Amino acid sequence: MTPQQKFGLIVSRQARFKWGDVYVPSTMAVPREAPKGSRISRLNSRKLGRTLHTLSTPERVFTQLALYHPDLLDIHEQKMLSPVTTGHPLRGHPLIKGTFPNPLRGTLEIATEIGFKHYEIAIDNEEGNRHKVPYPYQGDLLLYMKGHDGIPYAVNWSVKDKIESFTERRRSSVKTPVQQRKDREHAQLRAKLEKEYYSSAGIRTVQVSLDLIESAVIANLDLLFSMHDLPATHSLELFEEFSCDIQEAVKAGYPVAQVMIRYGARWGNRDQFIARFYQDVWNRKLLVNLFEPILIDHPLTSEQQDLLSVYGTLFEESEK
Repeated sequence: MTPQQKFGLIVSRQARFKWGDVYVPSTMAVPREAPKGSRISRLNSRKLGRTLHTLSTPERVFTQLALYHPDLLDIHEQKMLSPVTTGHPLRGHPLIKGTFPNPLRGTLEIATEIGFKHYEIAIDNEEGNRHKVPYPYQGDLLLYMKGHDGIPYAVNWSVKDKIESFTERRRSSVKTPVQQRKDREHAQLRAKLEKEYYSSAGIRTVQVSLDLIESAVIANLDLLFSMHDLPATHSLELFEEFSCDIQEAVKAGYPVAQVMIRYGARWGNRDQFIARFYQDVWNRKLLVNLFEPILIDHPLTSEQQDLLSVYGTLFEESEK
């Protein structure tokens, strides 16, 4: 796909989005569109009712962390940063009717202010004349959260593998001192561009990296998400009874596998009871320690520190 084709695709997907439409990311997690070497994932979210497209392992992990939060309203992944002034991302949202949030300043204007050379491409107009246009950058994850007062707000997550990657692009490459200086300057100005872009509309940007999340948490979120939308044929009443027995087993220090085996032997489809257990954890109906592996054939410890308390500052509307 040429830069010109990609430009047209991004604009067609993003420029006219309004709340009520099905959100389509700038770049989908498919080989034809994703950057070369990307570790793409497509996550089917029951909560959002659509497939989310992530372009790296860190994006997948942080998308799952966001989906775990009960106050999450939506996620716009791979969202275009408009080169020109545009409306606030929440403009037109049904929960903020009657309000007029500040617009977003265009990245072209901000780039000029901070001394960053905005990426441009040459395209042909209707008359066949070639001219340069600013190519839109895109963010990683834009979260829409329900505030304590019920009014939604947005928070922007910029995602990398390591925290150091925010200060220098292509960190693993062999470089001359001059190239290293250029890469550091580019990475820092690019991060500033995105921060200033969202800040112009009162939206906080948080730099998040995979090395901030413990390995057990990463594994548990992936396991829980894989189970969260599995279908079931047993009755809701039976599952509620099962969930109560699971709660008692955790409190008593018994392996929850014993309850699953018992229910499976009596009612059949034991896999459905296993899935129900993980769904209870995912939906925060059963609070277990997510900072250690979830081993159903061992006694589970109740939650000692809430995952959303430990990482809660990442979701806050403003930095305290």
